[in-house]
Amino acid sequence: MGNKYIYIWKKRILTPFVFIACVILLFSFARSFDGHLTACRGTDVFISPLSYVGYIEGGFKGFCADVFYIKGVLSITDELKDKAVRLRRIQDNFAAALLLDNRLIQAYFFAGIVCGRTQNDLEQAIVFLKKYRVLNPLEWKIPYWIGFNYLQMGDYLSALQWYETAAALPGAPAFLKSNQAMLYYKAGIVSPGIVYLEGLLKTVKDEKQLEWITLKLTWLKNIVFLEQKAAEFKETTGRYPQQLAELVEKGLIPAVPEDPFGSGYYFEKGSGRVKSRLGVSR
Repeated sequence: MGNKYIYIWKKRILTPFVFIACVILLFSFARSFDGHLTACRGTDVFISPLSYVGYIEGGFKGFCADVFYIKGVLSITDELKDKAVRLRRIQDNFAAALLLDNRLIQAYFFAGIVCGRTQNDLEQAIVFLKKYRVLNPLEWKIPYWIGFNYLQMGDYLSALQWYETAAALPGAPAFLKSNQAMLYYKAGIVSPGIVYLEGLLKTVKDEKQLEWITLKLTWLKNIVFLEQKAAEFKETTGRYPQQLAELVEKGLIPAVPEDPFGSGYYFEKGSGRVKSRLGVSR
């Protein structure tokens, strides 16, 4: 029989009994590690795994990476008095997991997306994703998640920049390229969005994508056209139009263009911009 262990089949696969035992042990070990967090008269104390993860070597790396990953997942449901400690605990566990095994891509998702609740959480999530992105520089999901956090914060220009970074990486879905037009719109820089889409049209061959991009291009061009006419209206009347219908009444346009994405264009008095009633049914 040689030196073959009794729990290994000929194909070197663990028997179901041992596999289940290992899973139970892993969860038990992860829970026991939670001794790092103790309640000291209402104060949450946390010893970061990053202070000792560098000492883990050899075959223990994979096992410990799974332990820290599971600890991170379990920590998300914890309700601590000190929210900063809670967030640090979650992110440090996932960071330790990534340092030991950078293939755990979902660790980025949990630490950078799931645990974000407040403005500060989102800011710290972005810091985490940027810091540990160096472990997986070609993974498109990471800059996409960074951009998504900026989008939630209302920083459309930063979101646009990170979406562009994600779209250029291997395996990135096509929507990351075409959806950038919406970010140009939200950022209030419509003209560069038109230039971007016109360039994108030259690189896309899929008919459905071409149709979608062309529709977005028309949508943005309508906005630029209406803003130009609103500026002409102001030159002659000394004020912006209250409604876009006034442009028709003045003979500046034959009709207000149809809005392909919402229930119609409108002029926003405060910003002096033409906008679309997105997400409103006709």
